Amino acid sequence: MTLLEVMVAVALLALMGVLVYGSLVITIKSQQRAELLQERYHGARVFLHRIKRELSMSYLSLHQAEDQRTQTLFDGGDDQVIFNTSAYEPIRRDAHESDQLELEYRLDRDEDGEPAIIRRVKYHVDDRPGKGGDEEVVLSGVAEFELSYYDKDKEDWRDDWQVTIEDAQEMRAIMKEIEKARETAESVRNDDNSGVLGIAAAAGMDKMIDKAEGEVLEDIFLPNRVRIRLVLKDDDDQEYLLETQTEIRVTDPLWY
Repeated sequence: MTLLEVMVAVALLALMGVLVYGSLVITIKSQQRAELLQERYHGARVFLHRIKRELSMSYLSLHQAEDQRTQTLFDGGDDQVIFNTSAYEPIRRDAHESDQLELEYRLDRDEDGEPAIIRRVKYHVDDRPGKGGDEEVVLSGVAEFELSYYDKDKEDWRDDWQVTIEDAQEMRAIMKEIEKARETAESVRNDDNSGVLGIAAAAGMDKMIDKAEGEVLEDIFLPNRVRIRLVLKDDDDQEYLLETQTEIRVTDPLWY
């Protein structure tokens, strides 16, 4: 072989090596991108399943100790929500924990400065709603985290929903008096000796009772549904949308 033939062969071999290396690099990057996207999709699905379950078991309570050391709330914004839920399952023996806790989800930044969803949990309901507890990053690579709340009475979605019950004792006492009045009205209605006048009187009492109850419970109820919109972003700034809804099972405050 002449020197020219050797040089041509070496050049062709080098060109083939460059082409093979370029294809290999593209394949590896595509695989890494697909794995990252799959990991974030999996994390997003786990997160959505978790927050749906916890939001569906949100509650407000009129039960409060005399020292008012427990306060419940639901404070929802467009990218943050703080609420009490009964979705917790204690996993430690003798942990002195119930199924009730306070949770917060918000869009913030992780230690690397990247947008992420932060979860704050407080295992005991106290008199400092919205404060305290432990925080952790539950989902990274989040471009957008949007929440909206459905008002059944107005048949429309809202960007925020704030309810905080501080004077639960007083409200619970009023509700007990209303319940006694309702029982009295029912007794008058079922009394055979009351006749038509008794039925009319009971109907009038029902209207007054419903009005009084409406005034007490005004603006202290939970949304019927919460819509969760999540936008993920990969390393190439490509965005991927996930959206779901969850129904809150008990919207009125708990009391007995």
